[in-house]
Amino acid sequence: MRVIFNTLTLFFFLYSINGEITNDRYYPMYHAAPPFGWMNDPNGFARFKSEYHLFYQYNPDSSLVPGTAAWGHMKSSDLVHWQHLPIAMYPNNTYDRSGVFSGSALIEDGKMYLYYTAHINHPGETPDHEENQALAISEDGVNVVKYENNPIIPGTGRQPDIRDPKVWKHGDTYYLVLGNKFKRNGTELGRVLLYASKDKYTWEEKAILDESDGWLGYMWECPDFFQLGGYFVLLFSPQGVKPEGDKYRNLYQCGYIVGRFDYKTLKFTPVTEFQELDHGHDFYATQSILDDKKRRLVIAWLDMWETNYPEQNDGFTGQMTLPRILTLTKDLRLLQRPVPEIRAARADVICTGQASGGTSVTLANKAGEVNIRASASNDLELFIEGETASVVIYYDATNGQISLDRGGEDGLRRTEWRPKYLLKITIYIDASSIEVFCGDGQVTFSSRYFTNGPVSVRLGDSSKVEQFRVINMKRTVPIN
Repeated sequence: MRVIFNTLTLFFFLYSINGEITNDRYYPMYHAAPPFGWMNDPNGFARFKSEYHLFYQYNPDSSLVPGTAAWGHMKSSDLVHWQHLPIAMYPNNTYDRSGVFSGSALIEDGKMYLYYTAHINHPGETPDHEENQALAISEDGVNVVKYENNPIIPGTGRQPDIRDPKVWKHGDTYYLVLGNKFKRNGTELGRVLLYASKDKYTWEEKAILDESDGWLGYMWECPDFFQLGGYFVLLFSPQGVKPEGDKYRNLYQCGYIVGRFDYKTLKFTPVTEFQELDHGHDFYATQSILDDKKRRLVIAWLDMWETNYPEQNDGFTGQMTLPRILTLTKDLRLLQRPVPEIRAARADVICTGQASGGTSVTLANKAGEVNIRASASNDLELFIEGETASVVIYYDATNGQISLDRGGEDGLRRTEWRPKYLLKITIYIDASSIEVFCGDGQVTFSSRYFTNGPVSVRLGDSSKVEQFRVINMKRTVPIN
C-alpha cells in the first residue's frame, strides 16, 4: 500500500505513536475501533463461551501505517458494548516475523483454534515475500499459544500471495479456503483454493472453488464460503477490478457469487455473477460467522486502503462496521440488516413523527440513528451537516436510484434501488462514519466522513416524510 506523508502528518507523528488517542473528535461512540494505533481487517470473529470475540489486524506503534501486523483483540456480550483485550498475537516467530496476517476462528472442544497467515518479507529478492498458514490455540479466549509445528500449510515454492484462511467443519471433515494470486499466460489472476483436513492440523489442497477470468481482479483476498438459503455464497474482496459506471468505484472491492456446492465432488457451480455487497466508499475484508442463534453475521473493515483520513493524526486509524445479519432473497441477492442488539446503543429520541422540508435536528456527540418512512413515488433529500463537511443522501424516484455524496474528489456513490410503495431508510451516524440501510437491506452504503463541530440532520426543502425519527446514540466503545 501507499501512505502519503505531508508536513502535517510528520508534525503529528510523535503524537500518533505514544499509545494514546490525542483527540477524540473522530473516535466512534458505538463502532468497534482500536484503543489506539492502526486497525484494519477483522480476524477470528467468533462466539466463544457466551461472548463474541473480534480480532483484527493491528499496529499498536503507529496510527500512520499498518506496520508489522499483530492481532488486536476485543470482546462483547451483545455485539454493541466492546471491551479491549490484550494483544492476542505478535509477529515474534521466524515463520511469521513480518506479520501475523488475517485469518479466522474455529470453536471446538472448549477451545478457540485461530488460523492465520504467517508473512515473511525477503527484501531485494524475487519474490520479495512468502506466505504460509499457521495455527494458534486459546483455551480461555484471552491467552493465545502458537502451535509448535507451524506452519501447517507451507507456501509452495515461496508462494508470494496465498492468504487469509477461513475455516469451518462439515460432517467429520474440516475445510478451509484461501485467497490466492496465480499467473496464466503471464497475466495475474485471483482465485480461491479449497483445503480439507481430518484433524485440524494436516491439510491437503482439494479444489479451486472459483477464479477470475481476467476482469475480476488479480488477487482475491479474505475469502469466505458458507451455506445460506439453500445455496452457497462465496464472499471475497477482489483487487484490481476496473470501474464500470457507478460500479466498482473503490480502490478495492468486496462482493459475492452465489452458487451450488457438492461436498462429494467439492465442485462449486456459480449461478450468479459477482455482485457488490456494499456501495459506499469504505467497506472491505468481510468476515462472517454462524452464531448460537443460527444467524449468519458479517462484519467488515469500515475503511479503505490508500486513504489519508485525518483521524491518523489523532492517534488511531480504522474502525469496523456494525455487525449485520445476512439473508438470501429468492432472486439470490444478499440482504444486510444491522443486528437488533444495536438498540442497546440508543439514548433519547429527539425527533419523531411527520416532517416536511427544512426540518433539522442536531445530534449529541455527532452520533445518532435516523429512521425515515415516506412514499416511494417522491424524491427524498437528506443532509448530514457539520461545520467543515456534509453528506447528502438522495433518492431519485424517477430514475430508481439512491446515492450518497460526501463531497470532495470522488465523493459520489450511487446505485439502483426501486422500492414499490414504501421508502424505508435507516441511517447510523457516528463521529466519523455513516452506514445507510435501504429497505430491508437491499442496498447499503458504508462511508467515512470527517467534520468538526456539531452534526445536524436536515430534510431537503422539497422533501416530505411520514416518519422522521432521530435518536441520539450513547458510547458503547471505550476510549483507551
